[in-house]
Amino acid sequence: MQKYIITFVFLFISLSAYNQQIKVADKENRQPIAFANIYFPDLQTGTTTDEDGVFSVAGKGNSVLAQVSVTGYKTFLERIDIQRDTIIFLSPDSHDLQEIVVSGFSTRLQGENVLNVEKMSLLNAENQGINITEKLTKIAGLNNLSTGAGIGKPVIRGLSGNRIAVFAQGMRLENQQWGDEHGLGLGENGYETIEIVKGASSLLYGSDAIGGALHFVDERFANENSVEARLSTEYQSNTNGSINSAALKFSKNRFHANFFGGYATLRDYFDGNSVFVPNSRFNTGNFKTALGYTGTNFVSSLKYSYLREKYGLLAHEHHEEEHEAEAEEEDHEYHNGRTPELPFQDLSTHILSSENTIFLKNNAKIKVDFGWVFNNRKEFEDEHHHEEGEHEEEHEAEHEHNEAALNMNLHTVSYNARWYSPRWEKWSLIAGSQGMWQANKNIGEEVLIPDAQTVDAGIFAVSDFYYSEKSFLQFGVRYDLRKIDSPVQYDENQQVIFGKFDKSFQSVNFSAGVFQPIYKNLSMRLNLSSGFRAPTMYELLSDGVHHGTNRYEKGNLALKTENSYQADLALNFRNDHLELSVNPYFNYFRNYIFLQPRDEEIDEAPVFDYAQQDAILYGGETGFHFHPHPIDWLHIDGSYSITYGENLHREFLPLMPAQKLKTTLQGNFKFRKIVQKFSVFVNYQYSFAQNRIAEYETQTPDYHLFNSGVEFDFKFGKQKLFLNISANNIFNAKYSDHLSRYKSEGILNIGRNIVAKITAPLQIAF
Repeated sequence: MQKYIITFVFLFISLSAYNQQIKVADKENRQPIAFANIYFPDLQTGTTTDEDGVFSVAGKGNSVLAQVSVTGYKTFLERIDIQRDTIIFLSPDSHDLQEIVVSGFSTRLQGENVLNVEKMSLLNAENQGINITEKLTKIAGLNNLSTGAGIGKPVIRGLSGNRIAVFAQGMRLENQQWGDEHGLGLGENGYETIEIVKGASSLLYGSDAIGGALHFVDERFANENSVEARLSTEYQSNTNGSINSAALKFSKNRFHANFFGGYATLRDYFDGNSVFVPNSRFNTGNFKTALGYTGTNFVSSLKYSYLREKYGLLAHEHHEEEHEAEAEEEDHEYHNGRTPELPFQDLSTHILSSENTIFLKNNAKIKVDFGWVFNNRKEFEDEHHHEEGEHEEEHEAEHEHNEAALNMNLHTVSYNARWYSPRWEKWSLIAGSQGMWQANKNIGEEVLIPDAQTVDAGIFAVSDFYYSEKSFLQFGVRYDLRKIDSPVQYDENQQVIFGKFDKSFQSVNFSAGVFQPIYKNLSMRLNLSSGFRAPTMYELLSDGVHHGTNRYEKGNLALKTENSYQADLALNFRNDHLELSVNPYFNYFRNYIFLQPRDEEIDEAPVFDYAQQDAILYGGETGFHFHPHPIDWLHIDGSYSITYGENLHREFLPLMPAQKLKTTLQGNFKFRKIVQKFSVFVNYQYSFAQNRIAEYETQTPDYHLFNSGVEFDFKFGKQKLFLNISANNIFNAKYSDHLSRYKSEGILNIGRNIVAKITAPLQIAF
């Protein structure tokens, strides 16, 4: 009897542990493809095929969505049956691998999406920049509203601030982003890619996504049953800056854990005249972790991140002549200091989130994400200027004893729930709800916006109709309600500084689009969508000097909801050697909110009022990728972008980016010795003169920028090492971008910058 029991237990364990084998092979010659990358988007983990092209999946239900990618083949993205042996055939393709997009309603390949979604890798060392926003500018239609070298605000087709929604860890990031000098407020460590949704996206994200959205995609967990680690250090010559990061990832059976950390410290930068820009230094540090569990019918993860930022700001009494004179007289050691001088910002952001997916029958699923974001913003101001020769330690001690003039806490609790239907022949449906509760509290002496509570709630439904294998229609509708409540607020003398405010804003929005292959190498995407944005507390209630912009700004209680209606068309041509895209758009705004100058001053600052008027934004992007054969090592990319903005009186809107032309020539070479790969690139950017300016703006002349770099992939035994060296603004061009906030002060953008970065990855399977 004991023998039969042992035999039964052994058989049960063997059957439980058995994994169905799935093989990846070449469609033309049926040969196995070794070391192909396998990624499961719903599970945020993956594996690789062995030397026989085989991989297995255990404990994931009946089927799973799988992305299979390898150089030289078209990317595969479909659900696979893991309860039986399967062969996945890949078609040869000479182009670069197609990326998947997860920020839309369904996970799709980027080239087969109704929405206009661009994608940028944060792990690709070729994407150079001091901050994330600067890196994003390599994408056509994206620009950087900068405050010095450290603070950058993304601009999508001329729209920024509260017109761009930012999502990270499945949560909407809220960090008092309405100010021009408020940066993105997100560290890049622990994030793998950024997906950029261009155009009105309220159906996806609700209020404030009227101009588009940035979706930060978390770095995936380690491959199954392995440990991965990564160390990276970067040096920037212009700022004598150091940017360092580390990653540790662990995956064992159903459990996964990621840990990331980073620290950056940069000194004052040199402009194109080799002149220091005072107090442009900054320091950032961040930590991020993710814990995941993969069940048979569900996946759950808990994530936390912390970011601390300190940014020096330019005192507005500086002018170009004074700046250059002071730069020659002041102590060189002061400019080499790393602690920001007064005025400066001190920012802290915590994000805690939980992401959960439950898999139902017939490939249906429910996804529920919820979390908490806490942001503390401090701004320190002082008329005091240090004496020559003062030591940096004395400045740091002085900062610690100074109270912040501005000190605000912002708590945000939000959720995002979606139900994905099974596929009903040609139909599929997604329905869900998003909501947010937010509380702003002032602690410091200076008050820019009153204490207030904001409540958001929205419901939506979107459906796909497939009328052929690759062609489909997508349409959806959404209803949102936003309620803002602010009590009466008094100053220390019990004088009313803000009256009671209680107002609701609501909107119904839609999206309708089609993806249609026209011919073998030509496809078309058309999307018609609407968006809305409720006015911010600052636009409604501000009444005082905004020191960050050196303006006296007056809010307007009569402001209405801002609405947009956008048509976005894209034509894409693709063959073995060439890829072309043409993407025009037209965006009509009803009740566009803008600042207009008034012919007076208060407290020695010019007065600006918030007003509304209908407006239009239109333009487009074109791009190409040329990969000639048999010259497989050569890649030539180029893009052109243009954005025009004006109200219905034909007056130009402020802060519209200049036209940009970009071209990159890149060569990739493979070897079989210590150097596994060698890449070299040359990049040229031409920014046209911007003469279409608002009443209070100044014209910006054109400029040329040249960048170049090399990348080496080394392999010492089993250890890989990546070395990147690049030179940005090679010829030390003297220029100011039209969206630089320091342009009005006569301060130029950063000059020549040599960047060297070393990355050491490590992976151990067990």
